[in-house]
Amino acid sequence: MENTTDKAFETANPDLQRLHREADDIQAYMSIPCNLQDPATLTDRLRDLDVYMARLSDMMLRAKALRDRAQYDYIDKNEDKLNKLTATVSNRMIGKQLFDYSMTYSRLETMYDTLKTLSRNLVTQISYIKEQMRNFN
Repeated sequence: MENTTDKAFETANPDLQRLHREADDIQAYMSIPCNLQDPATLTDRLRDLDVYMARLSDMMLRAKALRDRAQYDYIDKNEDKLNKLTATVSNRMIGKQLFDYSMTYSRLETMYDTLKTLSRNLVTQISYIKEQMRNFN
């Protein structure tokens, strides 16, 4: 079976390509296991996760703005054609036209949610280690 996790997201849009490349870098960082045996690295890891969350938040805003702009442009250029179609068909055509934008936004949103979970879990681990250290002393 072919490993699809190593394939890059493909799109002809250069703005979306940049977002995906940066998301790939963030995804690579998220894939690195956290070393719980070295508590000193945990706060650095938490800081990095917070930075990536802030960056992903900005990237999501950009992806949504790009999608909204593409939708506006498509409707503006094709208004006469779209008005002659049923709502279902015109919505399907618009959705197809915006697929790359929507997929990019969904990917970034999922990554953001994953980072939130990773951060929460890391805070829990740090709290547990601190409690263990208090009990040890």
